[in-house]
Amino acid sequence: MKIGVVGDDPAGPVLAKAWAAAGHELIGVFVESPEAIDRIEALIPDVPIANMAAVVEDADLVLLAIPSSDLEITCAGLADLGLFGPKKIVVHLSPLVGYSVLADAARFGAIPIAMHPVMHFTGTSMDLTVLKNTSIAVSAPEPLTPIAEALAIELGAEPMVITEDQRAAYAEAFEVASSFSSLVVRQALSILEDAGIQNPARLISPVVRSAVETALSQPVSKIDPKDAL
Repeated sequence: MKIGVVGDDPAGPVLAKAWAAAGHELIGVFVESPEAIDRIEALIPDVPIANMAAVVEDADLVLLAIPSSDLEITCAGLADLGLFGPKKIVVHLSPLVGYSVLADAARFGAIPIAMHPVMHFTGTSMDLTVLKNTSIAVSAPEPLTPIAEALAIELGAEPMVITEDQRAAYAEAFEVASSFSSLVVRQALSILEDAGIQNPARLISPVVRSAVETALSQPVSKIDPKDAL
């Protein structure tokens, strides 16, 4: 399968490289920022950087590695150019919206898929190792869900199906988990640093990891917001 990447998100070249390792062909990428170009040259240097329309036209799978706010308008613009058709797969990576944001692609017979790896991407080869131990939230029209799951499995990850009705809750939970945990860790590091303690990250990293593992192993229960402060 021919894969093309559109957008500057660090996840784009990482997933592309992982799919290439699974036997797919990378036919081109469209990126704009100098940082994104550097990531492409480091991770997939043999893949040509081309204009967006050319990448989308030639690809069997189009990976939209762009912000959530740009998905609908970008998809609509590509659809107006007649670049979507039956059997072409269109994937976006946002945790915030499901596959319905790709409706303009689906209107022309393309397969819309929302695929969000539950991890933080650096855009480096280290992400490939992390990817093999992560879960990927996948969403697609029900008859096409197995395609989304297969794509996640090819990345070495575990697919977790999220329906369109569940998307808002998933997005909220992901934001809470990523933002709140980061805030708490930064606060703890600041306290230790203000006290003049050397290498605070090394000191508290074991307790941070063990606390998270303990929380994940316990039964789910409602939390009073006051208890989180």
